[in-house]
Amino acid sequence: MSRDVGAETQGPSTQSTAPRPSATTDSAETVYRGYRDPTAPVGEECTVSVDGEPLDSRHDLLSASRSGFEWGYGGSGPAQLAIALLAHAFNDEIACDHYQRFKRDVVAELPEEGWTLRAADLDTWYKQVSADA
Repeated sequence: MSRDVGAETQGPSTQSTAPRPSATTDSAETVYRGYRDPTAPVGEECTVSVDGEPLDSRHDLLSASRSGFEWGYGGSGPAQLAIALLAHAFNDEIACDHYQRFKRDVVAELPEEGWTLRAADLDTWYKQVSADA
């Protein structure tokens, strides 16, 4: 499923769309981690956590990949990861507006074997995108 998923967005949910404060202002910085378990069943190999807890896939915003998150390329699993990361770090509106670019700029470039992103990394990316607009 490597088709473009732009038309599949469901739009912002009823959750607040006001930008959250910059994650870098928190006393304990948020950490996102993705890793692969080659022994897991098909569709469950990729695990993504935020501060040690599972990251919500946010299918309410985008139903691109029912089989889970992916990274390292530009398909539907990476789109699902992109929207979930942005929604967690910022808000639903920012996630829906920018997930395709975040997928291309960041998620598609993540190493296949695993990765770590900090809230500051997402803040830096968003500030750059906002400055380019």
